[in-house]
Amino acid sequence: MLIELYHYLTTPCPRTHRQLGYLTGMLGLQARHRRVQNHWQQHLENCQQLILRSALACRQTNKATIIGSGLLLEVPLEQLSAQFNKVVLIDMVQPRAVRKRCLKLGNVTPLVHDITGLATALINYKKGDKLPTPQASLPGLGLSSDLIISCNLLTQLAHTPSHFLQHRHGWHEDDPQLQQWRQAIMKEHLLLLAQQEGRCCLICDASHDYRDKSGKPLAQENRLLGLSLGRVDQEWLWPIAPLGELSKQHQLIATVQGFCNWRG
Repeated sequence: MLIELYHYLTTPCPRTHRQLGYLTGMLGLQARHRRVQNHWQQHLENCQQLILRSALACRQTNKATIIGSGLLLEVPLEQLSAQFNKVVLIDMVQPRAVRKRCLKLGNVTPLVHDITGLATALINYKKGDKLPTPQASLPGLGLSSDLIISCNLLTQLAHTPSHFLQHRHGWHEDDPQLQQWRQAIMKEHLLLLAQQEGRCCLICDASHDYRDKSGKPLAQENRLLGLSLGRVDQEWLWPIAPLGELSKQHQLIATVQGFCNWRG
């Protein structure tokens, strides 16, 4: 708890992003990884291998851009830095540890950027207003990349803003209007990826399964809200919250889909 508090107070983060909960979410992810890293290891290795597989297929190696770089748990940064002339990291928060790794490598640039275009509008939102329209964009340095990686980000893009509206403005999780808005955020991100000329490596969680102690299914959540991403190159299970992490009675397991060259 003291470690999280220290990082919360000392991590550089735009005030808007901090208010929306992005820093808290990243620190929570970091803490969970420390607790259950053995359960996550295969998932992280699968992500890294898929990214490298996609990178090795690139004809040009001038620049690679990682959207949703986060803590770099899933990203083989050193290998990408060695293969590409430039590597750009994009996320709502860039932790100090990530910035230090970038300085050591020399050709990696961490950027703080709101990939949905929603942050300011959400802070100014008042109950009763029309939900803000997502406007996905890349910063100039992230454009014209030979490899674009969207890493375990797609469903999170909709989750954090939705969570903010529920807790700050009383929206209900199952409200059809909120569900449509969450889907629109994901569609906007996919459209942005499809518009890029470079090769696109897309990794995302497609569903969450709640299971009891014996592994028996209890409930399932469709994280893509009905969106279909096309033919999957690789699919695997990720025990996001093994037994005892969220509850002693159930565990949470995600189905992850990976695409080496997603084209929309």
